[in-house]
Amino acid sequence: MSSIQARKKEHLRIVAEEDVQFRTTTGFERWHFIHNAMPEIDLKDVDTRCEFLGYKINQPFMIAAIGGGESHGLELNRDLAQVANAARIPLVLGSMRILLEDSAVLPSFKIARQLAPDIPIIANLGAAQLNDNLDSRKVLRAIQDIGADALSIHLNPLQEALQPEGEPSFRNVSHALEILKETLPVPLIVKEVGCGLSLDVLKRLYKIGIKWVDIAGAGGTSWAKVEYHRILEAGAKQLATEFFEWGIPTAEALTAATQLKDLHLIATGGIDSGLKYAKAIALGAELAGAAAPFVAAWRKKGKEGIAELLDHYQRTLQMVMFLTGCAKLKKFRGNAAIIQPQNYQNI
Repeated sequence: MSSIQARKKEHLRIVAEEDVQFRTTTGFERWHFIHNAMPEIDLKDVDTRCEFLGYKINQPFMIAAIGGGESHGLELNRDLAQVANAARIPLVLGSMRILLEDSAVLPSFKIARQLAPDIPIIANLGAAQLNDNLDSRKVLRAIQDIGADALSIHLNPLQEALQPEGEPSFRNVSHALEILKETLPVPLIVKEVGCGLSLDVLKRLYKIGIKWVDIAGAGGTSWAKVEYHRILEAGAKQLATEFFEWGIPTAEALTAATQLKDLHLIATGGIDSGLKYAKAIALGAELAGAAAPFVAAWRKKGKEGIAELLDHYQRTLQMVMFLTGCAKLKKFRGNAAIIQPQNYQNI
């Protein structure tokens, strides 16, 4: 097993078994829906279907980046792909950095498209790997081999800085993104991994032509905590504790991002309940997603657990849309009349 495979496997174990969640919140609790006692629609009228990357999907939800390349990556992606395809929702694969270094792990990525021909499959690569030595032709070949419909580039400067094997090299990332955008034949999505994208960063991404972003805010998995469990050196371990709660809460990052009207927003980061999912869409996200809850569901009940969790997310969204009088997503998404900031003075 390579060092990257071992690290990815360790990450999955830590996320599933250790307390690595933020103590500070996503900020969604500061928002509440306005209950509509006369919705003038029937529950059966509520339609959560939409389109993403040219596919018709059953709800504006995606399974965010989890696995690929590690020892049980094939089994994980096999089960995720089968359930996601049956549920008609997008699937984001784990980082394909290991694939660029070892083609032998291709089956653990390629299996997603083989078992999920009817949904968007999104490949994933870290911004720290966008250096002068990166062969864009190799990236393109990997995307084609996977059968991916888009490439997600994840920005994770805090994790790279804390990780024992990290590469905190982010000089000229904007230029590299610009080149990728112009050379790749698939859409480019830029995301954080749990610290959020600030309005300034979003403006810079928009300026270079990025259309899709995943704000991936704070409030879910803290990667400072994940790396803390892997760090052996005492000083580095103590340093990690200073950043356990670092980041922009998901709801705060999302509401700021809606100021940029032509940017397509995805919201991840602590979307561990159906109600948070519904709030993210109501606040303007085109899609929302989660990763860690699906790791836990898979480890507990396999494919059945993944399917049950997806069904819960969709049923919650349907119920919220019904209780706010919105039969269609077009009316629900970004509707300031149905969701308002909590007035703490009245509590």
